[in-house]
Amino acid sequence: MTPKDFSNSSVLVATLAKGIEQFNRHRFFECHETLEDIWRAERRPLRQFYKGVIQVAAGFHHLGRNNWKGTVNKLESGTHYLEPFRPRYLGVDVQRLIDEARGCRSTIVELGRERISEFDRSRIPTIAFDEREAAEEAARLA
Repeated sequence: MTPKDFSNSSVLVATLAKGIEQFNRHRFFECHETLEDIWRAERRPLRQFYKGVIQVAAGFHHLGRNNWKGTVNKLESGTHYLEPFRPRYLGVDVQRLIDEARGCRSTIVELGRERISEFDRSRIPTIAFDEREAAEEAARLA
């Protein structure tokens, strides 16, 4: 996609919704790829929101590969990028995502490299998303 594809807020919201659906289905690599298109196109500071979600997804992708360092680092950086967008942004419950991702990270740090495979994958968060709210906010930002 080219940057102009996202000048239409309905295209942007549909792409965001697709990326969130992929995240919620634990298709973290696909989520990263989908949201990266928006992130690359966006030049305003809100691009950090997309970067944050992408990095949290990358962290959970690393978890699926039992990559302790990648998981810990990406969950830390992703939640850091999301902080300015609390409590909600573009229909996403950002505060909940931060809290749950940081809870996962803390447990993974406690488990350590050798026991990462023991992490209870059912604790991986889903992203709470309101598409109508996202559409209204995206239209205001356009």
